[in-house]
Amino acid sequence: MIALVALAIGLLLPFTLSSGGFAEGGSAAKPRLRVVDLTPFAVVGTGFRAGETVRVTVRAEGNSTSASGEAGTTGRISVRFPRMKLGSCPTYVISATGDKGSRAGLRSIPRPCGIAPRNAP
Repeated sequence: MIALVALAIGLLLPFTLSSGGFAEGGSAAKPRLRVVDLTPFAVVGTGFRAGETVRVTVRAEGNSTSASGEAGTTGRISVRFPRMKLGSCPTYVISATGDKGSRAGLRSIPRPCGIAPRNAP
């Protein structure tokens, strides 16, 4: 019986330790980015540490711009880029770096552009 309990603890302990959170509050989730609007270009991030200042950089179509936002108590940030101009088939790379060590990135997957098959000659 003791061996069975020891085995169960040995199997469950790694899962318990790997799901730990941050000591000073914030989110235990891996930081993630999501584009929520293209005009104006807007990015939302989740999983950052609470109160962390996060610098978000967008590189698109030969242009690069950055802006910062502060993560709220839930680890969420929202950053807008009102001057960012994207073409009809945008390709972009976004990186976010927090002052407490959090990092996230996002690369667009371009949709097919050009002549629609049903409109082709």
